[in-house]
Amino acid sequence: MEIIRGVGLCGLPWPELLPDRRPVLVAPEHPDRPLVLEDGWTDRDTLTAGPQPGWSAVLAGMRLTIKRPGGENWFDGEIAGTREWRRRIHSQRTLLLITGPFAGVFDFHPAAAAGQLFLLTTAVRLADGL
Repeated sequence: MEIIRGVGLCGLPWPELLPDRRPVLVAPEHPDRPLVLEDGWTDRDTLTAGPQPGWSAVLAGMRLTIKRPGGENWFDGEIAGTREWRRRIHSQRTLLLITGPFAGVFDFHPAAAAGQLFLLTTAVRLADGL
């Protein structure tokens, strides 16, 4: 992944692009963003190809709102997505979420190396006509 503009230093989620250019939101563990395995979270070895049922996301400008099954917000806030990240969201209409026991960008790689990351794919609706 490529780190975009030094974000991810304050425990806030940050956007990334995988080497295949898939858009990702990396979200450090936080009490307001529960990791409920029954919601469809998996490890990288069992990730399904399509979006998880019940999850939804809306991108409006730089504001991203992600809802869990049942309609509860999982994330709602501004993100520092680059033009390329936003283009990829526009073309793919999906977003890979990555979370786990890390507090920021410096804790991410050790959590990944230890196999502690959880992933989920959600569909994205664009509210600003990108």
